[in-house]
Amino acid sequence: MRSIPDGFRQGTEPMRSIPDGFRQGTEPVRSIPDGFRQGTEPVRSIPDGFRQGTEPVRSIPDGFRQGTEPSTSKQQTRTVSCKGEVIDGRCYEFNPTPMSFQDAEASCRSLAPNAELSSVTSDNLHARLVSLVTSGGDRTPVLTWLGGRVKNQQGSWVDGSEWSYSDWMPGHPNIHTDKPVCVEMFKIDQSWWTAADCELKRASICSYPVSA
Repeated sequence: MRSIPDGFRQGTEPMRSIPDGFRQGTEPVRSIPDGFRQGTEPVRSIPDGFRQGTEPVRSIPDGFRQGTEPSTSKQQTRTVSCKGEVIDGRCYEFNPTPMSFQDAEASCRSLAPNAELSSVTSDNLHARLVSLVTSGGDRTPVLTWLGGRVKNQQGSWVDGSEWSYSDWMPGHPNIHTDKPVCVEMFKIDQSWWTAADCELKRASICSYPVSA
């Protein structure tokens, strides 16, 4: 018969329209009610509630991004701008503010990752740092911490560099104390190094690798 009383309909009759209450989302109709969509229908758009972030679409909702999608914009890497002089792939920055050796170390580490008080491993580097501190001779040199410590009359660099070069003032280091002593340069207006109590306040030179 053409019409079946509503109370006896099961939702399977071959009729053009099926009451909404009996739809299961499997009827061969052009549109499927939103409530029955599973996100797998071959349609051009998938409701946001069913997206899993794996659909082959041009844009992926922010909530599903994992940071591994082939995006056109590259992730920005934090770079540090050298405000001093770049020598052999490292930045050297002079800080004229007098600080104890420990405070100067902390100040260096706030500049960049892996920053330390500077080691000096060659006469060429030493000359460049002297020029950096004095602005090529235009400034009067001030006592300046390098990244060296002295124990049992032997120096070592805090950044782990080999102690292969030194420019001690004649007669130094001549330290006979249990207190920690650290390496400074410019004693008596020369580039010579001396060892001094690490608690004294000095200018300092920081060093850190720069990006290629």
